[in-house]
Amino acid sequence: MKIRDFFKYWFPVIAYCALIFIFSSMPKPPEVIPLFPHADKVLHFIEYTILGFLVIRALAFSNKDQKALNLRVMAITLAVLYALSDEFHQSFVPNRHADILDLISDSLGAFIGQMFLKFK
Repeated sequence: MKIRDFFKYWFPVIAYCALIFIFSSMPKPPEVIPLFPHADKVLHFIEYTILGFLVIRALAFSNKDQKALNLRVMAITLAVLYALSDEFHQSFVPNRHADILDLISDSLGAFIGQMFLKFK
C-alpha cells in the first residue's frame, strides 16, 4: 500500500477513532442541550454511522478481492468492537459510565454507515 493510499483511506479511520477516544476521556463532555429524552443516543448513532462508513471505505480499498458481504461484516465487527472498547474505557473515566444503550446505538450506526458505500 502506498503512503498516499494509507492517508486517503486508513488515516481518517485512525484519526476519527482518536477523536472518539478523546471525547470519551473527558470527565465532563461538552454540553449538548437535549431536545428530547435520550437525545445522546442519536449522537452516538451519528458518530458510529460515520465510523462505519470510514471503516468500510478503507476495507473496500484494501481488500478489493473480498466479497462485499465479507467486507460489510468486517466493517460492522470492527466498529462494534471499537464501540465496546469505548464503553469499557468510559467505565474508568470519572463521572462517566458504560451504557448498553450507547453500545446499541453505536452498533446500529455502524450497520447503517457501512451501507452508504456502494459496491459495483
